[in-house]
Parts: sequence; C-alpha cells; structure tokens
Amino acid sequence: MNITEKEGSDWLKWILITSIPLVQFDAHGTIVNLGSGTMIDHHGNRFILSVEHVVNSESTGWAAVIQQDGYGQLEYYRPQAFTFPGEIRKTSGEIRLLDLCAAQVSPDLQTWYEYRTPRGLFDKKPHQIFNTTCIGIPDVEQIYGFSGRIRSEKHGNDVFVSDMVTHSGLIYSHSEDEVHYFRLPESHPGHDEFQGCSGSPIVDFNRKIVALVIGGDISSGMIKGIAIQRILPNLKFLVSR
Repeated sequence: MNITEKEGSDWLKWILITSIPLVQFDAHGTIVNLGSGTMIDHHGNRFILSVEHVVNSESTGWAAVIQQDGYGQLEYYRPQAFTFPGEIRKTSGEIRLLDLCAAQVSPDLQTWYEYRTPRGLFDKKPHQIFNTTCIGIPDVEQIYGFSGRIRSEKHGNDVFVSDMVTHSGLIYSHSEDEVHYFRLPESHPGHDEFQGCSGSPIVDFNRKIVALVIGGDISSGMIKGIAIQRILPNLKFLVSR
C-alpha cells in the first residue's frame, strides 16, 4: 500500500480510540480483572463486544470505563448482562461456544480515550463506535493494527496507571474456521506486551473492523483474532427479543 506520512499518522491516532477498557469488580467493589472491548451500533441499538475468555460466561461484575474525573477516579458503565454466542455443528448437533460476547448498552453511551500523565490530561477523544457497514473481511493487500492498555497498576481506590500501546503493520496470513491469523511486522515481543489487549478490535487501513484479539503465538510471530462477523446473529437475536 502507498501511504503518506500524514495518512499513516492519522491512522495510528485513530487506532488509539477503537479499544475500550473493561474492568471486573468483585462482590466488595474491588477491581480484580481487566480486558478490552469495542462498541458497535446495529439497527438502532448499541452493544459492547469483547471475548469470552476474558468476560467469560461464569464471571460477573464487568463494566466499561467511561472516563476519569479530575481526581483520577474512574467512571463506569455496567451492562445488565453479557450474552455468549454459540454455533451448532451440523454433523454432531453439538453446541460450541465462540470466543465472543456482547452486551446491549444505552443507545447514547459514550466512552472516552484519555491520555493522562502525572502532569495532567493531554488528550481526550470519544471512542470509535462502529456499525455493521464498518465490518470488513481480511485481505492480504491490507495492513492491520490494534491498541490496548497494558501493565495496568492500581494506585489507591479506582486510580489506575497503564501504558496505552498501538501495534500496527500487521499482515493477514490465513484463517482457520472463525480465527484469523495476522503476522506481526517484527518478532513477537512476548505476551506481557499484549496483556490486557484481548477483546480489542483489529482494524484495517480503511478503518473497518475485522476481528477481536484473542491471543498470539510467540514462535510464529502471529496475532490471532476471532472474526467479528460471527457475532452478528447474536446481535440480531438481542434486537428481536
């Protein structure tokens, strides 16, 4: 692809606003787990999407981070419930859960990307909200990227410090059933560099979403993402209820 320096810079800045931080509370209101997700509009309804191995069907207490207030305290939105799509195998009739989940949220919910340091707030933008026309299919001629917060540390009640990272220049390799494989442009840096990115959207240069991050492989230098199209029947079911 022929990309100008400004086009590349604008794309990297946009990737930052595609991933929404998720947190899990225990019964005492303590944050015990972190993940990522994204939002999508479908037939006038808004949904948060993530992956089942993070927001799993046996866990509760998940919330999306809306923003931080002036004192560093996080504001949250707590969906009523996540649903977990499955597929029936025609040969055996067995139901197989996909590594996806969705929760319907308020149609006007807005969350924010913020860049803060101890010196203050330096950048704040609304997170990207996709729609079903923004869903793409992996293409070897495209480049891909994703973002997420890693190395999160808690300092006091509901005050978090984390590194916001962007990984770009990924190339689509192949697919195995619902899982797409993308090759990193450099050697895999280790799983610590991606801890917290599961559920983040993998997007292309045309700003379409193709998958959600579900893992990686150090030996092959691959990032794995689950096809976003597989969540659409679940959204249609939620809308029709």
